[in-house]
Amino acid sequence: MTLDRAPLRVAAAQAHALPGNVADNVATAAQLVRFAASSGADVVVLPELFLSGYDLDLIRGEPDRCEIVPGDRRLDDLAAACYASRTVAVVGGCVRRGGRRTSSLIVVGLDGEAQIGYDAQHLPPDALDLFTPGDFGCSVEIRGWRLGLGTRHDIGFPEHVRAATMDGCDGYLCAGLFTRGDAEYRRGLYLATRALENTCYTVLANHIGATGDGPGCGRSAVFGPDGRVVAEADGERVDVVVATMQDFEIDAARESLTMLTELPCPVTRRERVKLD
Repeated sequence: MTLDRAPLRVAAAQAHALPGNVADNVATAAQLVRFAASSGADVVVLPELFLSGYDLDLIRGEPDRCEIVPGDRRLDDLAAACYASRTVAVVGGCVRRGGRRTSSLIVVGLDGEAQIGYDAQHLPPDALDLFTPGDFGCSVEIRGWRLGLGTRHDIGFPEHVRAATMDGCDGYLCAGLFTRGDAEYRRGLYLATRALENTCYTVLANHIGATGDGPGCGRSAVFGPDGRVVAEADGERVDVVVATMQDFEIDAARESLTMLTELPCPVTRRERVKLD
């Protein structure tokens, strides 16, 4: 059984990020936070590398335009929006610190303090030469709820979401980039499957418009602990969807879906039967 917590309102926000224009992207993020807060959101998730824009070639060629550093004053507008609305924001950015560059999730708390919460542990092949992978996961606690953090490539690894669940997380926040085509199909598959197999909420904030990887497919969404869609955004326009995380929904899912309480499949000797 889970704790008897007050429901948590979570928002997934999507917009077009301008490549290399941190100031304008921060302003857009702040506007989305204010809008989500007006709809009752406690926490707002924005896409992967949103503050820099998702354009790996631009980051390689003009890193000074794209990188954020600890204490970066360009985040002040977003910090002010979170402080004024008493809302937490999780947003992707290209971060430079300690001589390394990471694809990170920046967390802005209720007090308006911005910190680098998580560095992506799993990177797509075309980003391996650009970013240093993180070496630990991250869970954030908001009003009694523990939520895991991840990115588009992280959620493709079942172990990443399971590790968050084993750390007591009942939700997983994914800042992502899924483009039209095959990636759009995987988007729904990943979010639903990870929610179902962990009986937790999964939340995706996705890009819209042109990116360095192609057009973002939008459809930011929240999936419930039974794997069903709770809320889903439009595929092309700026949008914010808000859903409520509730203990009774998690309890109901875990009563019928008992994967977390069953012993894992043991690693044993396997027989091979050759039939030809």
